[in-house]
Amino acid sequence: MNTFQTSSRTLLLAMGIFALTAQAQASECGLSCCIAAGVEGVGSANGFSITAQYELMDMKTIKQGTTKLSPQQARTITGTNLAVPTKMVMQKISTNIAYRVNEDQAVVLTVPYIINDMEMLSAMNMPMTMDTISGLGDVSMVYLHNMYTDTPIRTRKRLSLGIGAIAPTGKHDHRNASGQLVHMMMQTGTGAWGGVLLANGTLAFGERDDGGALWLINPSLTYQTNTRNNLGYKVGDRFNYDLSTRYRLTSMFNLKLDVNGIWAGKDSTDGTIDGATGRVGYQNAASMIDNVANTGINSIFISPGFQWVVTPSFILSGEYRQPVYQNTRGIQQVTDHWYFLRALYRF
Repeated sequence: MNTFQTSSRTLLLAMGIFALTAQAQASECGLSCCIAAGVEGVGSANGFSITAQYELMDMKTIKQGTTKLSPQQARTITGTNLAVPTKMVMQKISTNIAYRVNEDQAVVLTVPYIINDMEMLSAMNMPMTMDTISGLGDVSMVYLHNMYTDTPIRTRKRLSLGIGAIAPTGKHDHRNASGQLVHMMMQTGTGAWGGVLLANGTLAFGERDDGGALWLINPSLTYQTNTRNNLGYKVGDRFNYDLSTRYRLTSMFNLKLDVNGIWAGKDSTDGTIDGATGRVGYQNAASMIDNVANTGINSIFISPGFQWVVTPSFILSGEYRQPVYQNTRGIQQVTDHWYFLRALYRF
């Protein structure tokens, strides 16, 4: 197998598994849990690789179902004076450490750091800027196993299955200056354990002059289930379906076009009272985003991107995600722009 294919598979493994931790945030909008497409199996080179990833999600639009609403329209529909979001920016800086045990097995540890900012109109129709919420997110560990490969060298067909756990390492009880819990979608962690099942495949077509494939297609399916935290809140389960297509423009540069879809179930609360405030945890009748009725979403993104093999051991990649379909449950703020940039080093 040539160096480009080896490096590409290692990169795609880290890229895909990184996204398994993303659903710890944005529980109201349900969008941060989209799985990055292109998981291509467990790679071909034994040993370690490390990936640094920067992600930025810009959210302004408010929707009810598929209909866009202004903040004032959202208030009119509910018939109450609600605090409504006008802008949210989510940033994530993640470190992914992948270890390929042998030709068919790999494990990946992902450690995210979260930075969340939000602007709102208060219930009194006054603009307000919330304090930045930042900190360690929920850490994940995933195991992948190749169930089928057509050949050990220059693989054209591959099927991999994975299983993993997400640990509640991120803080889920950030509070504002008055002691109120900040919105669940602003928290850096969920406060609950999660489990992940993953299936992904690879189909390669055509041939370049270096002997590698010209086209690569990578379908991926991921399901996450979540438990309830100690404040009685449970983030809804997630199902992600992704299709990544890559064209090797040169032996060192790929063009990508992905389709990323997600179904996010409704969040729920069991009514546990937050002892510090006397309210049900994360719930507030005067806030649009503190209401489990406004959770759960179906979304589809189109994602153009690139992959540049700078050296056999160093790879840069990035993508831009543009939503083409968003159908919310209740009234929610949704994603307008989503950016990714990654750097991988393979030891």
